[in-house]
Amino acid sequence: MELYPITATGIRAYCSDMILDPYELHTIYFMSICGYQATVKGVIANVLENYGISINIEGEGYYLTRSGFGYRTQVKKLPSGLVHAVLFPRMALPGNDEDRQSSFYVFTKEKSQILSLFYRHLDEETDIPLHPSWSKWLWKAFKEEDRWLVELKTMVGAFRGYSFAFNPKKLHDLVSGAIRNRAPEIIRCMEWKGGNEDGTFDFTQGIPE
Repeated sequence: MELYPITATGIRAYCSDMILDPYELHTIYFMSICGYQATVKGVIANVLENYGISINIEGEGYYLTRSGFGYRTQVKKLPSGLVHAVLFPRMALPGNDEDRQSSFYVFTKEKSQILSLFYRHLDEETDIPLHPSWSKWLWKAFKEEDRWLVELKTMVGAFRGYSFAFNPKKLHDLVSGAIRNRAPEIIRCMEWKGGNEDGTFDFTQGIPE
């Protein structure tokens, strides 16, 4: 794991993961840092209070600031006595207490988890009855719409991040149209064939390219 020094108002910690807005490479979406407790808390405070932080990645400097959404911070003390902290949007947590906004985020190191996290969030964000076996079809539908699915920019580390924002009425129309047109990916779950072909879906198949 490669660590990059991250500084704020004279204090320093070390960054293992950083994901930014792909259109504005100064807006933090996901950050994982470690260091002494006081410095880690200081860096997090600078982000949350919108003072900004600086990081040098492969010889290029970046001045980073927070986004307008609410963040969640998770802090863990390591056996070494150092502290590890992760900062990410509250809307990345399934079952979060944010008001429904028809938007959410997914962050994970495991490619096999992306579809299952996407489906779980989407199912919570809409009143439209969905089925897990529609996950790949829904992913493709989101990719075809403007800014419904945006892959965020991983600057440091192995985490991947995605931003999702959709129009509920248009999503309803897309699903209704697929059912009406008997799209195979949608109606398959409605046609029980016996055995194991009962409309279940193996999320580990990964996301569609």
